[in-house]
Amino acid sequence: GTARADARSHIGYMAQKFSLYGSLSVVENLRFFGTAYGLAGRALRDRIEDALSEFGLRTRVDQPAGTLPAGFKQRLAMAAALLHEPEILFLDEPTAGVDVELRRDMWALVRGLRDRGVTIILTTHYIEEAEEMADRIGVMRQGELIVTEEKTALMRQLGFEQFYAAGHDR
Repeated sequence: GTARADARSHIGYMAQKFSLYGSLSVVENLRFFGTAYGLAGRALRDRIEDALSEFGLRTRVDQPAGTLPAGFKQRLAMAAALLHEPEILFLDEPTAGVDVELRRDMWALVRGLRDRGVTIILTTHYIEEAEEMADRIGVMRQGELIVTEEKTALMRQLGFEQFYAAGHDR
């Protein structure tokens, strides 16, 4: 119902394996996702224009998403997830399999979102990513959340070496 649609309007999601439409152009993908989030008319056009600039996609606007290099696919997926300016953003391993430069760009983007007040729920296997971006960290083992703590308190409690091992214990 409307409560579900209202909740959805506050949430963005970017899966590890992003679901872009390969045969649609960059701008067509953004138009599709924006419409799915309830944007229309001038608001939709303005958000697409902002996203093209913010994510460095302007030179690829008419390129089919399926032919984009991996880094641009990642940018497009993030732009689509943020098009409706959600208050909460779920990122499922956004930097898995990307190069160091793109990882740094993604970190900068996430920090900017956090600084603007967006709540970000991030899953990662990279301890340095959690260290760099998180305020609170939850550690999972075999699908079970075993600890959730403020980052500095957790690192102080466990010591960096133990924390590092816990983060990589799969």
